[in-house]
Amino acid sequence: MIFCFSDIDFDKVVEEYGAMISPNDILLLTREVVGLVDMPAELHGKSSIFRDIAEYSSDKEIIIIVAMRAKIGEKIFNSVMVIDNGCVLGVSDELNPQKGYVGSSTMRSYLTSRGKICVFVDSDVCYPQLWQSALNGCRYIFNLNSTGVDGDRISCAKALAHASGKYVLCKFIDNGVCINSYGKIESIKWGRMSAFYMPLTFAVGKAVKRKIKFVDEKGS
Repeated sequence: MIFCFSDIDFDKVVEEYGAMISPNDILLLTREVVGLVDMPAELHGKSSIFRDIAEYSSDKEIIIIVAMRAKIGEKIFNSVMVIDNGCVLGVSDELNPQKGYVGSSTMRSYLTSRGKICVFVDSDVCYPQLWQSALNGCRYIFNLNSTGVDGDRISCAKALAHASGKYVLCKFIDNGVCINSYGKIESIKWGRMSAFYMPLTFAVGKAVKRKIKFVDEKGS
């Protein structure tokens, strides 16, 4: 099961919904769950936001995908971290951020215990040249957004689902939109917690290659 959370602190997620979460589930946390994260402080043990999330991921044997504003010095990135059974697999930064954020040059996908996962950060889902990772053997495709529901992003996600033959789940701060492998909206759910079932499909799309670096991340 895919559980999506927004407008709630992580400790409240654990307290109020922990009994519902089982091994092999996937949690999507929108940006306001953790907010602005000082990454050097996290790395040097002066902050424990991700330590607590990673420990919960390990205890529950689940994957947690958490959006954030990542601060490194004076730079702020619109980012998503992927944690699999307590192991931090990596961080994806938005490649085409809005004004005020620093962009990345690498599109990442993640080799997890539940198969290959591709995560699009905010508007990156609207750029077909970034779809290669999703079209090449991905099991799950997620689009985590720091805004309310956006028709353009949903339209692009529908095109991606149709091209890849995979389900795509778009999580906005006010709802979640599940798009089936035919590019049709299957369900829309509102509220600070929503749950989706995304069946696996086996179609593999054609790669779209441009001047973007693509990386598959996996735990050691």
